Amino acid sequence: MWENLSLDKVVEYARDPYASIRDWKKATGKKVIGSTLADVPEEVIYAFDTLPVTLLGTHKPLKKASSLLPDNACSLARSNLELAMSYEGDLFDGYVLPQVCDTTQHMCDIWRINFPDKYVESILLPRQINRESARYWTREEIGRLIESLSGWLKKQIKDDDLEASFKIHNENKKLLKEIYDIKREYPAAISNKQFFSLMKVSLQVDKKEMNETLKKVKAGLKLEKGSGYIPIILTGITCDPIEIFDLFDEIKLNIVGDTLVTGSRYLQGMVDENTNPVEAMTARHFSRGFYSPIHDDVFKNVEQLKALYKEKGAEAIVYVHIEFCESEEYDVPDLKGAIKKEGIPFHTLVTEYQTVSLSHVRTRLQAFFEAFRGGAK
Repeated sequence: MWENLSLDKVVEYARDPYASIRDWKKATGKKVIGSTLADVPEEVIYAFDTLPVTLLGTHKPLKKASSLLPDNACSLARSNLELAMSYEGDLFDGYVLPQVCDTTQHMCDIWRINFPDKYVESILLPRQINRESARYWTREEIGRLIESLSGWLKKQIKDDDLEASFKIHNENKKLLKEIYDIKREYPAAISNKQFFSLMKVSLQVDKKEMNETLKKVKAGLKLEKGSGYIPIILTGITCDPIEIFDLFDEIKLNIVGDTLVTGSRYLQGMVDENTNPVEAMTARHFSRGFYSPIHDDVFKNVEQLKALYKEKGAEAIVYVHIEFCESEEYDVPDLKGAIKKEGIPFHTLVTEYQTVSLSHVRTRLQAFFEAFRGGAK
């Protein structure tokens, strides 16, 4: 199904993977579990021989979610709810919903009420990590999720099942990292849109099959540097719609590093295959960078971003701001001020999940980098 995709097909699936997931479900007879961002241990879901699918919203019109969430609620949260209520609800057998902000903490009850015939489970992993109780809590939550899925699916999993899942997921991240490394050095080898489509599709389809596509894509890349590219860092939570990457490609911006949950933060999720599985997943949670200042050190994300900018030899930072995302609204002013204080060019790109036109985004992005190029001469 997904083991021999061309880059054009990957981009097509990045826009809408659900028809292919529906075909996969029909062919295999397996269950599909949707989860919202971030930090759901998808290896657990996969170990139960079900398909974990990261929900990344819809750009189709809102018809029902607006009656359950106000207009100033996070557009990703509203869009995910709309996706399940109006467009793809029949595809999913259940959902695992992480609680990462005020909006998502209240979402689980909304989903339970509106999907009474589905499996709906929440998971709450700590943001403040500088205390031993955080590790205890994380272990207990992962164990609770395993027990919950076991009760619903009426089956048990063993450490061997988890370890097999780890190998598949780790290979997926390793292959994506290797392609990303090629992209950094050879920006003409693969476009931003193509690479982040590979990333997005990997979050939504069977990784064992997708790994075969990644191997073939990597082997087929032509190592071309091109000319006139500006290396940039992309920061935020996620970058949608996928057509935003077209704008970066048009201006010849090469994303050499990022802090996206749907980017490098996913790639930081390698799990130690040689230790107790629950302990390994617990340790993984604490080894990842955090995409929001809502944790133990509100300046940590600033320092991490500055270090990434220097490490990757970038020349500018672009922040993708999801409209009405409360953690980003909290984050942007201090982050923008701190980065500009360092003399680093910083551009904020505002988008939302029901965007119908990117003309305003294109105009501001072009103007910023035309001024940047002019100043660099």
